[in-house]
Amino acid sequence: MLHNLTPVRINVRYGCGHCHFSPIYPFKLLAYNSPMMSVLKKILVVDDESSLVELCQFVFRAAGYQVRGAINGSQALHMITEEMPDLILLDVMMPGMTGIEVCHQIRQRFQTDTPYILMYTADDRVETRTNSLAAGADDLITKETPVAELSARVGTLLASSSRL
Repeated sequence: MLHNLTPVRINVRYGCGHCHFSPIYPFKLLAYNSPMMSVLKKILVVDDESSLVELCQFVFRAAGYQVRGAINGSQALHMITEEMPDLILLDVMMPGMTGIEVCHQIRQRFQTDTPYILMYTADDRVETRTNSLAAGADDLITKETPVAELSARVGTLLASSSRL
């Protein structure tokens, strides 16, 4: 039903000096507004870098999702108890409770309606990947991934996941 979609071009300029996150400078995101999007998929972005949370919120909202942000693991767990998201974009390396610990707690505490968990990290070591998957993450993507690709991957996961 592509004929019912209206393309919307969004220009974003962004830079972050505190991590290895490397969006395309500037990038163009082609989002689609559709009358079929009356039931918005929910995304929770969890990262201790508030600028990254804000960027992801902007990008995902522009793509037609309902997005909330948390800047630490405790806040994320509290938000999940209030409303279960369809997907969680979860930073691995956070002070206090790490993303791996948050992921493990989500999988232990919420046996039903468990969301898709996409770990998001600047640390691309095999150990980080293994620990993330062992904690219950569904996948891992690095912060070196361009924002447009991240948005496309999230969109594909939300559109194709049978459990959501």
